[in-house]
Parts: sequence; structure tokens; C-alpha cells
Amino acid sequence: MRGGSGPVRMRSLAEGDCIRVLGRSTRLPGPAGKRWALLVAGGMGAPPIQHLARLLASDRLPCSPSVLPAQGRCANCRLTMKPSDSGSGWFSALGLEWQVATDDGSRGHHGFVTECLERWLGRAWRPGPKDLVIYGCGPEPMLAQVARIAKVRDIDCQVSLERQMACGFGVCQACAVECMAPEGQAVYRLCCQDGPVMDAWQVVF
Repeated sequence: MRGGSGPVRMRSLAEGDCIRVLGRSTRLPGPAGKRWALLVAGGMGAPPIQHLARLLASDRLPCSPSVLPAQGRCANCRLTMKPSDSGSGWFSALGLEWQVATDDGSRGHHGFVTECLERWLGRAWRPGPKDLVIYGCGPEPMLAQVARIAKVRDIDCQVSLERQMACGFGVCQACAVECMAPEGQAVYRLCCQDGPVMDAWQVVF
């Protein structure tokens, strides 16, 4: 976490403290929404995806996460899938199927997490595109590939973007993201107010 008054205040928070969060969060499936969710994490995108997985696995939502590919550079990276050193897989404890990809092949799939995504979508049995939503959080090149895969297969996809934000209220315009409007025109949306979670199809990577 970078220095500054904001991170210092965040490090001082204790369990149960309340904070105000600005921006647009992940849109969860409603009662008549998607039946399956495919969660894709890369690097430090793992903690938000873990939180989302917990929500989707709860009894309050009809959407069942089926697989969570996660990526790290090596098996010793801080991307952990364990609730404790001796415990079973964190996602397995939620009853979720999950996969790991590492750049050096020291754990799980040797290659990119998006290759796991394409392999999962290429199974003989898989949900139809209208029954599936993809959530992605991680490095922007990974999110760009996730968005391309989702668009080719006509699957709804939400990605969590990261930008330097100076004000957080849309005044400084530092966090502009190029997007494509439904009319086919390029527009700029603000990560702090219109995001950080955006419809992947609209983002121009």
C-alpha cells in the first residue's frame, strides 16, 4: 500500500469500523438473474474476488460460482487459497471449483489465467451465454483479454479497473477511462464515479 494520509488511516482501521466507499460496485445477479458466475482474478485482484465469491456462495443469491481461476507469478506469491496454513482450499471450503495459473508453472496451469478461462468455456457442457456472467479483477492486460473472450462468446462481463484518483469526486478528471457508447461513439467515463467496476464490453482497452 502506498504512503499518504489515506493509507495510514486505512491501516488504523479495526474489525467492525465503518467507512464510506465511493463509486460503482459489482452488480450482483437478482432473483431472475444469471445462474452461473465465473470469477477471474490476477495478482492483487484476488482479495476482492474472494469477497465476491463469499457473497455469491451465500444462500441469499441464486447465482452459483462454478470456477475461479486465479493467477500469480509463482507458487510462493502471496496469492493464497487457504483459510490457514493447514486448512483446506479457501474456495473449496465454500464449495466452489477453482483453478490456479502461474507464470512459471510451479503451481497449477503453466500460463495465463485467461487460458484457464477459455478451457473452461470450451467444455462439452457449459452454461449458455445468457445464464453466465464473468467478473474480473486484476492487471489491465488480463482484463482486456477477459473482455475479448466474453465479447466473442456474447457473455456479460464486469471488470474492476484501477486508476490513479486524486479527488474521488469527478473534479480532477485524472481517472478517465475511454469507453464506447451504445451509439458507437467514443466517450470518457470516470473510474471514481462510473467505476471502478464497469461493463467490459464498453471499455476500450
